[in-house]
Amino acid sequence: MNPSQRIEFSKNWLTQNVFPLWSEKGIDRKNGGFVESLTFEGEPMDLPRRAMVQSRQIYSFLTGLRMKTVSKEVASFAVNQGAKYMVEKFSQPSGAFIYSVNPDGTPKSLNPDLYTQAFALFGLAQAYQLDPKPEYKTRAKELVKYLYRERSVKAGGFTELDEKGTVSYKSNPHMHMFESAIAWMQIDKDQEWWKLGDELAQLALTKFIDPQTGVLGEYFDENWNHLRENGRFIYEPGHQFEWSWLFSLYQDLTGQDCKAVRHKLFLLAEKHGTDPVRKIAYDEMWSDFTPKLISSRFWPQCERIKAAARLATEVPAHEKAAYQKGADDGMDTLFKFFETPKKGMWYDQLSAQDTFSGNSSKSSSLYHIINALEEYVNLRN
Repeated sequence: MNPSQRIEFSKNWLTQNVFPLWSEKGIDRKNGGFVESLTFEGEPMDLPRRAMVQSRQIYSFLTGLRMKTVSKEVASFAVNQGAKYMVEKFSQPSGAFIYSVNPDGTPKSLNPDLYTQAFALFGLAQAYQLDPKPEYKTRAKELVKYLYRERSVKAGGFTELDEKGTVSYKSNPHMHMFESAIAWMQIDKDQEWWKLGDELAQLALTKFIDPQTGVLGEYFDENWNHLRENGRFIYEPGHQFEWSWLFSLYQDLTGQDCKAVRHKLFLLAEKHGTDPVRKIAYDEMWSDFTPKLISSRFWPQCERIKAAARLATEVPAHEKAAYQKGADDGMDTLFKFFETPKKGMWYDQLSAQDTFSGNSSKSSSLYHIINALEEYVNLRN
C-alpha cells in the first residue's frame, strides 16, 4: 500500500467495521458504561470493567467523531454515558478512582493505582472537551488534589500502588498523567493543569531519561534511580515513541524547546527497538540495546506510527524519509493485527514466530489504534 491507500483503508475500517460493532456491542445500555472485551464472535464478555477502559473508550468515540468515522449522535451518547458511569461507579470520597467494578456496577477492585488515576483524569478532559460541564472539571481537580495530598513522592511525581498496597515507582503511569495534563492544557487555561504538566515534563527530563544511554527507563527506586539488573535497566520502545510524541504536543503548548530530546528518544527506539525485516517494534529492551522480549504487542506499533508521523513534520525534507518509513512500516504491521475472524476487531500480540493467538479483543486497545490512525491520516501526506 501507499500512504493514500493506508489512509483510505483506515477510514473505511473505522466507519464500516469498528464503530458499528463497538457502538452496538461495546456499550452496556442496561447497566451503563463500556464493556471490557468482545469475543471474536462480537459478543460482550462477562468480565470486571476497569475505569481505564471507560476513559479510553470516551477518547476513542470522540476521536472517531473528529475523524468523521462515527456520527455525532452515536459519539455524543457514548461519551456522555461513559463519563457518567465512570464518575458514578468508580469515584471515592478521597478524590481517587478505583481500579474496577463488576458488570452490575458494584465495586470489584478498590485499588487506586496511579495508572487508573491518570486515565480517569484523561477521560474527564475528553468528556469536558465535548460537553464542558463544570462537574467534570471539579471532579478532575478533586483527583489532582488527592494525588498531591496522598501520593506525592519527595523526589517528585507520585507513588504507584498494587492490590496489596505495595508502593512502587514507575514512569509509565506518569507518562499517562502527562498525557492527561496536556489534554486539559489544550482545552482549559487553569494553571493547575500547566503546573502538573511542567512538573511531569521535568521529572521525565531529569530522572526518567538516563543521561548515559539517552533512553527512558520503566522502573525506579523512591529517589528515581533506575532499578538495574547486572548494571542494565529495562526500557520499552513503545513508551519511547509515546513520550517523544507527547513532548511534541507539550512544546506546541508551552514553547519549551525539547525537540532534541524527543527526536533522540524516537531515533534510539527506531534504531535499536525495531526489526527492519519483520517491520515490528519490540515489547521490551535492555539499556545495553539488546532485546528483552522480541514478541510484539499491537500498541508499540501504534506509538511508533503516531510519533513518526508527527515528528516527520518537524525535520528538514532530506531527513523525512526515515520517519515516514517508520510510520509506513508501523501501519503495515498494525493492519495484520486487524485480520481477525470478524472485521472491526484486533489481535493483541504477535509472537516471535510471527503468529497471532487469542479469541477476543480488549476495548482498551482502540484508544491506541485510533490515536495512531488519526495522526497518520492527518499528517502522513
